[in-house]
Amino acid sequence: MKNNINLMLIRSYRKSAKYDLELNAELKEIIIGLMLGDLFAEKINPNANTRLQFKQSIKNKVYIDHLYSIFKDYCNSEPKETSSIDKRPGKKEYNISIKFWTQSLPCFNLFRELFYDESGIKFIPLNLEQIITARSLTY
Repeated sequence: MKNNINLMLIRSYRKSAKYDLELNAELKEIIIGLMLGDLFAEKINPNANTRLQFKQSIKNKVYIDHLYSIFKDYCNSEPKETSSIDKRPGKKEYNISIKFWTQSLPCFNLFRELFYDESGIKFIPLNLEQIITARSLTY
């Protein structure tokens, strides 16, 4: 019984510790740059925290692996390959991509608020020139 209680306390601690994670300036700069591209910031519902989806064609596996090495402390699982069929005219029919998600955490809410309107449409923030850096542009 005592071991079960200790295990429950450890799990609870880990969850709360992740919940209080903060982003350093370098990670914030990287996320801003990625948000200008194809990084997706998702809220499951209005009261949820935000999670980030990093997704690329399998051709960019090395890049996804690099991003995962930067964000792995915020994730529950490693990048995974997925396949899909695109039936739009002029598109390659069979696509293989690689992606990973972060956990839904309060530290990502800022980026959802900066880059999305209330209906979930992504836009470029009006204060972009104040928040973008050279590091942002490299990503």
